[in-house]
Formats: sequence, structure tokens, C-alpha cells
Amino acid sequence: MKKKIHMANVLLLLLITLLGVATTANTVSAATAAQTAKGMRVYVQNKEIHPRAATVVQGGSVYVEFRSVVQALGFKFKYDADSKQITATSEDASFKVDLKTKKTFVNGSLYTHNSKIPMVIGSGADALVALSLFEETNYINADYDKTNKLVKVYEDLQGKPKKADLNKIQALIKAHYQTLDGFKSIDKFEMKSWGEYTVMLADVSFRKTETELLDRVDHVTLEMEHKPDASWMIHNIEINDTDYLNYTSLINKEVSVSAADKMAIRELLAAYSKAINDKDVEAELALQDPANKTADYEQEIRKLREWSNRKYDIEYTQEQVVIVSFSAKKAVVYSIYTLQANNDPSKFKERFYSLTSVVKSKDKWYIDSNEGVALGREVVK
Repeated sequence: MKKKIHMANVLLLLLITLLGVATTANTVSAATAAQTAKGMRVYVQNKEIHPRAATVVQGGSVYVEFRSVVQALGFKFKYDADSKQITATSEDASFKVDLKTKKTFVNGSLYTHNSKIPMVIGSGADALVALSLFEETNYINADYDKTNKLVKVYEDLQGKPKKADLNKIQALIKAHYQTLDGFKSIDKFEMKSWGEYTVMLADVSFRKTETELLDRVDHVTLEMEHKPDASWMIHNIEINDTDYLNYTSLINKEVSVSAADKMAIRELLAAYSKAINDKDVEAELALQDPANKTADYEQEIRKLREWSNRKYDIEYTQEQVVIVSFSAKKAVVYSIYTLQANNDPSKFKERFYSLTSVVKSKDKWYIDSNEGVALGREVVK
């Protein structure tokens, strides 16, 4: 009997010891977690917030209370206790956290990630999520400074612009074009890419002015810079192409010109056609405005013609010439001409419509190569 009592005491002592170890282990684990979170500070948009649940580091990943962060970012937060789901929505992004399955969704799509790292820890409205979840929006950044124990969640100046940003950008671009003569409207406006610069595409319509003969649409690319103070500025504008509207109507817009000047201008354009067909680059250069001719320009034209003449047997045919603008020293000519490569078995032929500027110097007319405008082209069947 004594032996049995002794063994029972031993078992009891062993059980007490095991419980004590477990209790100690739980106490150490809790202390470790508290130590990890101790001193951790969270900033959203450069302002410190105080989450209801402590920020923790688990498996090398940082987890912050989802509710406090999204609310500081301006999202509408909702917790459904029945379905165990958390949602957060804004004009530009949406999140859904399913606490049952621990799955997360960004903008309606399941966020796939390293399965070894949970995206959600905890439960209820105070659940925590990994920082990487916020970056899936393309415009929010999330950083962790281990040395200083700082968590920062903020809108990235080089991230995807929000709808409010796009409205600001469009207003800025419109304000720029309203300073230009003839501006009518911006008919297309879309974002192409973002990063160092946000690149926008726009179609800008202009009415003809006293110095222009046609309405037009400029297809432009604009680089927009997001400045440190969150304002926007136009960094660069490039015109990719221009559509000149109703240009064929110019055939009926001939202006009054003296017989001598009309003949001189027509002879100038006929001489240009002959120089092209004769592959006579020197004759072509002689017809150019002396004020525009430089050694570099002449060398460039010679190289271009040398390459073209070696590759193609071009036939240049002037079809119609109409003087649509005239002053004592300058005129604009609406030209219709065709180009055909005679050495091409397909006999490919194109018709071109253009405005050619000519200037008068010392009673002689010259072609102003700096002012030509290509209006359109078509295949001649």
C-alpha cells in the first residue's frame, strides 16, 4: 500500500511539473510576443496612428491591425461577424479578408502569395494582416524599419494615380491648352503607364486660326510628375501625330496671286519634281531657302537621297498645285502628288497631300523646308 501511495505521489508530482512547464512555456511565449511588439510605432501617410491590436513580427513578416491602417488611408471599413468577413473600400481600391479561410482579396482578385507566410493572423474586427497586402493596390507602399521599429504605410508618389489624381492631371492639362490659340477640347484622355512619370495619352482638338488653314487634332503623349508635396506638373509634351480635318477642301481655297508670282511658284515646284526624278540632289538643294541651308543640313539631304536612290527608282508626279495663302514674301501651297517605286514589282503607288511653304528672297522664290506639313496619304490602286 505504501508503494502504491508513493507511486501516486510520483505521478501527481510529475503532472504538476508538466503543468508548470507548460504554464512557464506559455508565459515565455506571451512575453516574447509582447517584447516583439513593444516599442513598435505605425505611421500612415506620415502621421502616427495607434492600432487597437499590437503590431507583431511573425516568421520574418510584419503584421498590422488592418482596420486602423485602412481607416487612416480613407477606406470605409466593415466587419461582418456572421460571415466572418472584413471589407474595406475606397474610390480606387477594395480589400476583402475572409477570416474563416484566411484568404485575402484585392480589387476583387484573390491575392496569391508565399503560402508559407499567412496573410492574416488573429480574428474578429481587430485581425492583423501582412504589410505586403497593401502594396497589391499598385499605389500604396508599406515599409518596415527594423532598426527603429517603424512601420510606414503610405501612398506612393510613383504609384498608380488615384481617380482624384487623374482629375487633377486632366484639369492641369486642360488649363495648359486653354492658353493656346484655337484650343477646342480634349477628346480622349487615358493613362498609359506610371512610375518615375505618369504617362498620359490625349487627343487635343484645335480650331483653325488666322495663321492656320485647317482644324486639327493633335495626338499627344504627356509625362506628368508627381511632386513631393503631392501636386502635379507637366514634365514633357510630345506630339505623336496630327490629323488635319477636311484638308481636301483646300483644293477650292485658292487665293488671289499675281500672274508673275503664280507662274514663279509653279515653276519652282515643277523644278523640284524634276530634281527628284533626275536624282539630282544638287539641283534640289539649289531650290531650298538659302537662309535655312547649313553644311549639316546639306550633308543630311545628300545622305538621305543617296540611300533612297540606291534602294528605289522613285517617280515623283505633281498632280495639283493650289496657292492657299499668300503675302509679299511668303506663300503656302496645297500640293497633291504621287510617288511610285518603278523597281518594285508590285508597282506600289501612293498619293500624298501636303502644304508646302515657299519664301521670296531677292525676287526669287524658294522652298522653305522647315515649314512643310504632311496632311495625309492614300494608296493608289
